[in-house]
Amino acid sequence: MRTLTARSRIPVLLATMSTQGVAGWASFFLSPATREAGHTLGLPSAWIGWQIGTVYGATLVGCLFVGRIVASRGASEALQLAMLLTIAGAIVACAAASSTWGVVWMFVGTSLIGLGYSLTNPASSEMLLLFAGKRGGLLFSLKQSSVPLGLVVAGIATPFCTENWGWQTCAVPLILAACLAIGVVQLGKGRFARTRAEQERRARNLAKQRREKGDASLTTLLPWRGIVAFCRLRPLLWLAMASVSLSPLQMIVMGYTSPFAVETLGYNLVAAGLLLSLSQGATFLARPLWGIVSDRFLSARRTIALLAMASGVFSICLLFLPRGANFVVATVLFALFAACAVGWNGLYMMSLARLRGALSTSEATSSALFFTYGACFLGPFLFPFLSRVLGEFAWVFALYGVCGSACAVFCLWRSLVESRAYDTRSARKSK
Repeated sequence: MRTLTARSRIPVLLATMSTQGVAGWASFFLSPATREAGHTLGLPSAWIGWQIGTVYGATLVGCLFVGRIVASRGASEALQLAMLLTIAGAIVACAAASSTWGVVWMFVGTSLIGLGYSLTNPASSEMLLLFAGKRGGLLFSLKQSSVPLGLVVAGIATPFCTENWGWQTCAVPLILAACLAIGVVQLGKGRFARTRAEQERRARNLAKQRREKGDASLTTLLPWRGIVAFCRLRPLLWLAMASVSLSPLQMIVMGYTSPFAVETLGYNLVAAGLLLSLSQGATFLARPLWGIVSDRFLSARRTIALLAMASGVFSICLLFLPRGANFVVATVLFALFAACAVGWNGLYMMSLARLRGALSTSEATSSALFFTYGACFLGPFLFPFLSRVLGEFAWVFALYGVCGSACAVFCLWRSLVESRAYDTRSARKSK
């Protein structure tokens, strides 16, 4: 199968990074304005966990159908649809003027954002795999590095808009960025469609759809077929369970760094937004670095295990930050913490694409993300309750970090064991 040429790699990388970055920005664009939005809506300071949980709850539902959408419409059109849903969600989420209907509009809008986000990873992974080659860790990590870059922008744009024009206006730069991303995808759309890989994939899926038309008894179970097939691949399933262990910590690092700085460290809104931007900027730089480490020195799963252990250590270190802590010290600690706790996604996406077996890339990715986003939903959703019980944000961070890293290391070890067993069985069958 012919893959994309070197000339086509930059447009593909730009298309995947721009859409992924805007989707990541949209998921957390209200986080730096937690206190102001909560005051308008009559919600407590920890309410942002419910909003982020709603985004990933909708993403969880979207994963049931994403594989077929990407298969029938193509990866580039799926990315454009994701941006349209993001635009609609941002407008609706910021339509609130009071707490009467504001909470309803907020969660309807964030649900639309979540549905858009569910399209980005399977579609972009399918596009990248066409030219990733044997060493895809760097490319997939570059693509995933755009998510923390989106949070960098959110940490700057949201406080600026909130301070000058009110928190509802923070949707404006997000909408403009989504429109720009649609244009970037459109510029390379013809080149994507002309690839032989895209044509062959479309032909296979059309034939599959014709066969399925005569199987009406299984139509209602269609969204679950990919997940059932995915669960039969034990290395993939254990890898997904590792992401389930790490995702809650990642979500609270991305969603609660700014509230942590305000509530626990006593920083003002601008300083808290800057802390979020700097920490996610470190993640933007770290993800390609972890991709290089994976390609040259360690396997992807072993690298993820090391990052998980480091995340657990840094989460404990947050307990020693006093109120009014030196901004430089806090920034360095949060930068290292975020680089490890958020930096594993690119390696995870690449591993899913490599270990997919008989599944297509979009099917394997969307099925795995069904489990991942389930954890992304529960992690932020439970945060307000745990913070009320434990009393301090730092203790919740430490709880997520220690438990998540220990479970992730075990699951990654099991994934490696199952991979060796699978390779052994395959070698015996070939003989």
